[in-house]
Amino acid sequence: MLRTFISRVPTRATPIRAFHANAALRDQMARAEVSGKRFWENAGIKEVGDRIAVTLDGRVLKTPAGNQLTLPKDQRHLALMIAGEWHGQKALLKSHSLPMTSLVARAIDSFVGNEQGRQETLNRLIKFLDTDSICYQQSFPDSIVQAQEKHWTPILNWVREEHGLDIKVSQGITYVQQDEATKNRLREIVSSMSDIELSAFERATLTAKSFLIGLAVVKRHLSVESAWMAAQLEVLDQIDRWGEVEDSHDVDREFVKSQLASARLANIGAY
Repeated sequence: MLRTFISRVPTRATPIRAFHANAALRDQMARAEVSGKRFWENAGIKEVGDRIAVTLDGRVLKTPAGNQLTLPKDQRHLALMIAGEWHGQKALLKSHSLPMTSLVARAIDSFVGNEQGRQETLNRLIKFLDTDSICYQQSFPDSIVQAQEKHWTPILNWVREEHGLDIKVSQGITYVQQDEATKNRLREIVSSMSDIELSAFERATLTAKSFLIGLAVVKRHLSVESAWMAAQLEVLDQIDRWGEVEDSHDVDREFVKSQLASARLANIGAY
């Protein structure tokens, strides 16, 4: 069984301050900031009590808030993915290439044992429902209409069939507000999520700018590719007509996909 990943990584100062393990590791990091040399050799996992911890040179990785980055033993696969992210760092530590690390750290720091934090996040995310992109559809051009039918209608049908909810849809920019009963049911669904699932849902919703796409991602109804196409529908239509802007559309595409992928993978063992 794979237990240890070996990595050689020069560091950059700002991103890694979030991951202090202990005083000795902080000293290593300080020296790395000055010298530009790597501050760890091995990234791996180990058991800590009844949990699995991600480690750098045997020391438990810590979150930005200083909590140990540990997971239940039945989520060993997540610990391995996080260790793999650290193993994959090459010349410089790049914070955007640690999506699973940041997702789990967010859950630990903001949601574990923090009902207020969970409710504040839910209150913020439920507001996306009334401005959800897939609820504001266009009647022209034909390319947009066809794309909406292909990528958005199946999500609306899934919400209807899976949760018994009819989502109101507007044509154009006319404001549409969902029924309170619909909001309350969706609030219940999100409230029942685990801390990591909630963190994944938050990321997917903010990335896609859509409550419903975010829900379909974390409930594993949509693949990453399908979710990306649903979230970027209008942009993709513009690219088809006018072409892609190099170092803009392509960079954004890869970032959005990585964020959606981390949200979907976070719940890989839940279904």
